[in-house]
Amino acid sequence: MKSSSNRLIATVIGTILLPIVLYSVYEITSVKESEEVIEKIYRDQLDAIIFSVNQFSNDNVNALLNKLEEELTDSLTLTTTKPFLKYSNLHAFILDPLPNGPPKLHTLNPELTLGPNWKKQYDSLLAADVALKNQLIRYEEGGYRKVEPRGTLYLGPHKIQIIHAVLDVRGKKVYFTGLLSIQGFAENVLAPRLQQIAERDLIIALQYRKNEQLVYVTDSLSNNIMLSKSMWLFPELDVGISSSNKTVSELVNERTTYNLAATFILILLLLFGFGLVIRNLRKDISLAEAKSDFVSNVSHELRTPLSLISMFAETLMLDRVPSPKKRKEYEEIIYKETNRLTGIVNKILNFSQMEANKRTYHMTTCDLNLIVEELLHDYAYHLERNGFTYTTSFTPDLSVISADKEAIYEALVNLVDNAIKYSPETKHLELRTEESKHTLQIVVMDQGMGIPTEKQRLIFDKFYRVSEGNVHTTQGAGLGLTLVSRIMEAHGGKAEVDHNPTGGSIFKLIFHKDKHGADTDR
Repeated sequence: MKSSSNRLIATVIGTILLPIVLYSVYEITSVKESEEVIEKIYRDQLDAIIFSVNQFSNDNVNALLNKLEEELTDSLTLTTTKPFLKYSNLHAFILDPLPNGPPKLHTLNPELTLGPNWKKQYDSLLAADVALKNQLIRYEEGGYRKVEPRGTLYLGPHKIQIIHAVLDVRGKKVYFTGLLSIQGFAENVLAPRLQQIAERDLIIALQYRKNEQLVYVTDSLSNNIMLSKSMWLFPELDVGISSSNKTVSELVNERTTYNLAATFILILLLLFGFGLVIRNLRKDISLAEAKSDFVSNVSHELRTPLSLISMFAETLMLDRVPSPKKRKEYEEIIYKETNRLTGIVNKILNFSQMEANKRTYHMTTCDLNLIVEELLHDYAYHLERNGFTYTTSFTPDLSVISADKEAIYEALVNLVDNAIKYSPETKHLELRTEESKHTLQIVVMDQGMGIPTEKQRLIFDKFYRVSEGNVHTTQGAGLGLTLVSRIMEAHGGKAEVDHNPTGGSIFKLIFHKDKHGADTDR
């Protein structure tokens, strides 16, 4: 049995537990890989956000330039101050008719001026990137107006993004240079869009790349910015994302911890299930072995009386008896062995009825003292023949109970038979009845071999026998105590066993008064 169980354990470990352990090791060692996977997810998310923000920014600026094209006169002037320019985040813009100008400055914020040398600054700006102007003209001629950022400057405390484009004003090509407030555009144009994109899961920030100065953030920044990329329209401005709750490392650790915890719970469940399987397997194997022992023991017990009956019956039939005294002795042996054989068969039949739930009990009013006295009367010769002495102690005026008298008598017979079988040396029994407020008890004490403490909970199992030494040394089918336990359960009571301090065992049949109609006030 042990080798079979060990093989099963090794198989389960090899096929189930080992892969789970390997998976746990993999989870622990793949933290870096998990970080890279999560970073890639965030990077893809950032790319989508950047594309959306850039497209939105370009659309906003192009809509502004379209409106400007409609409002400008042939002389590149505005008839009145236009409201759309007031909220455009443009501080100023220069319109330079192509191909040869002259440029015209429009200042929208009187507090922030370019000063008297603005034209010189403008010429220097154009000279620094001649190819850009020609490139934008080609784009416009191809039907596509491109807004191109080039450099930044400060007007007072404000950092300004310089943007260039080519306009079509009433059929004339005009080179546009705009001074766009980075802070104003971020707060007035991008902020609502970023809030819409971020929602609750992300924090989106706009910051300068060089000094990481924040321009705008959708929420309080509790963690570092994980990833960032620059904008098309504002090359010095980065769009960064951060988790609203946890960093990448924290997310990875949380995921790893969760996976390991789930794996650990799975291992525990598997071990628990595996333990149940092993327990049931061992129980089934033990039951199979017990059944095998049962067949062997019953065969032995049946063979012995049958052999004696056959031998002495043959002797009597052949009239080989030397004297009437011997004939009487042989007849007694045949009678005794016949009763013994009948007892074995009845025990097996009763057990079979119990297993099939077919045994019926006929409840009548019973006095436990009388049942014990009847047993001792019937067993007096048997006890004396086997060299046993006994003492009794009856509780006077014992409460009567409602029970099946024959079943209780059978349970008591099994206890006494058991005591006789397992008391090879000190052959003394003590039987007594006891009463407490809630219970009635029949106690059978012997001074025999005793039952090891660790085996006491098993002796009421079917087919179980304490196998100290040779199992056939003491005859028995392993059903007697099981019958006792089943009978007591059917009566709402229980059978108990304990160690006798003077050696041997103490068996108790315990009846609960409230289940047998007995007086609980006594």
